[in-house]
Amino acid sequence: MELFNERLTAIKTMLCMLLMIQLSLMAIMVKGEVYKVGDSSGWVANTNSNYSNWASSKIFRVHDILMFEYNSTNDNVIRVTHSDFRSCNTSSPIKTFNSGNDSFTIKAHGHYYFTSGFPGHCVTGQKLDVRVPKSSHVAATPPPKPTTSLSPSPNPSNSTMSPMESKAMAPSPVDNAVASHEPKWLLMSTIGVAISGFVVLVCS
Repeated sequence: MELFNERLTAIKTMLCMLLMIQLSLMAIMVKGEVYKVGDSSGWVANTNSNYSNWASSKIFRVHDILMFEYNSTNDNVIRVTHSDFRSCNTSSPIKTFNSGNDSFTIKAHGHYYFTSGFPGHCVTGQKLDVRVPKSSHVAATPPPKPTTSLSPSPNPSNSTMSPMESKAMAPSPVDNAVASHEPKWLLMSTIGVAISGFVVLVCS
């Protein structure tokens, strides 16, 4: 009987360790990518700044982290609304960062607008629009095949929409918005809660 209890205790201990490892792996999987804004150049204000090109080369997702690295003595980071972003109005930021090494975690889908609160920096190009699509799988759309239709072409001014107009129609999330998770994150969260409860029952 004593030998049986010892084996049962050993099995219980091993099971607890496996469950804890599973929880740790799931926690790692939930974390997003870390992006240093501007890559090696960092967050700077000069005529060569082109954060639009930098952002367009990335596919951002919920849980990703933006890192802003800069000289805090002559620069900062502010999050602004879409209208303030377009007009470079820095007088009413949503949030201000000024440590020189700031991180921002993406918590919801939509657009996130950033610029510098220092005079003149925004107009030189130190501004960033981060778009987080609802779908985590963004595939390039192939261009349409040319047609030989004899019908007149539609007026471009009525049938096309500029990138700025398209961005303006997309909602910008607010700080207290509830994060919209992909189905896989919801499933993983549910499994994590179930495993946590099982760990408490088995290991207690």
